[in-house]
Amino acid sequence: MMELNKGDICLVNFNPAKGGEIGKLRPAIVLSAKEDNEILSTVIVIPLSTVIEKNALPYRFFVDARDRLEKDCDASIYEVRALSKTRVKEKLSSLNSEELEIITESLCKIIR
Repeated sequence: MMELNKGDICLVNFNPAKGGEIGKLRPAIVLSAKEDNEILSTVIVIPLSTVIEKNALPYRFFVDARDRLEKDCDASIYEVRALSKTRVKEKLSSLNSEELEIITESLCKIIR
């Protein structure tokens, strides 16, 4: 199994999806800490979508294309979920610390 670090952008299989959940094979941001990812069988992720919604914080956050993340996208912060690590396929890129902080603060606003 590959090493998963908080802030990594990885390709994740979200199928099967139910109802209005995000589905299919798509990039997602790893939100759980490296130490947790080493001992637990699940990982906490935020899926990315190529549907861009401007000025949608705290629900969505723009992530520009970089490294092997080929398209600009939005982090769908309100779609956060825990999934089996077997759904994580490969690392594409990483967020910087400022981006990760904005997403973390946004998630905190949503769940208060």
